[in-house]
Amino acid sequence: MGQFLHNHRRFSVIILLLAAIGVLAACAPNPRSQLISPNMVPEGSGQVFVPPTPTPIPNIAELSEEEIMRGLSEDFVTLLANADPASGQQLSIANGCIGCHNMDPTQTMVAPSWFNMANVAIIRNPATEGPAAYLYHSIVAPNDYIVQGYNAGIMPQTYDQTLSDEQIADIVAYLLTLRGNNP
Repeated sequence: MGQFLHNHRRFSVIILLLAAIGVLAACAPNPRSQLISPNMVPEGSGQVFVPPTPTPIPNIAELSEEEIMRGLSEDFVTLLANADPASGQQLSIANGCIGCHNMDPTQTMVAPSWFNMANVAIIRNPATEGPAAYLYHSIVAPNDYIVQGYNAGIMPQTYDQTLSDEQIADIVAYLLTLRGNNP
């Protein structure tokens, strides 16, 4: 009887090992299949999609003053040259801008994040104007540029009437200081 139990245990262990090998083999990738990127559509579907390589966000420090101010009137360029970013920060608080815009790029709100805004503004409309003009127009005519994923008509349309040109220049100067991790 003892020999029977010993053989039965040995047989049970062999069966369990074979079952484990079968489970592991089922989980292994097929060596004959073509490995593809998870972002590509499988062969035979007629489509191949590879997302574009992300373009690095340019650095505003690499732009000339003329490139930053491109698209602004000479009068506003003069105002901006004398603007006070600290006052612009206070104005953005007083006018409730931070209620919709935040500094955390991972947190979605009603409006786009202001994280790294000076550099992001370069790519929002690079063909016709510099980052300062983009920011200016986004304040005085906010529906001219709607960032993908956000709705038109959310931002007040009256800042060009309720804020002076000097105040708008201060806010634009403040936004131009927001570069990466700067508060």
